[in-house]
Amino acid sequence: MDQANGLRNLFSKESSKNRVISAQHKVQQAIIKGEYNDLDKLMLELEDAQSDFESRFQ
Repeated sequence: MDQANGLRNLFSKESSKNRVISAQHKVQQAIIKGEYNDLDKLMLELEDAQSDFESRFQ
């Protein structure tokens, strides 16, 4: 049972990390393309992803 929880925790952290990376990429692409109208929404998505990622390491 403990091993299963450990694996779930590990995969959950990896998923959170990938979500942050994806959100960062979307923000970068919006800036490069000059799509500033989408930037507020994308920054909120990034903030949410980072908060989720940080909460998994406490």
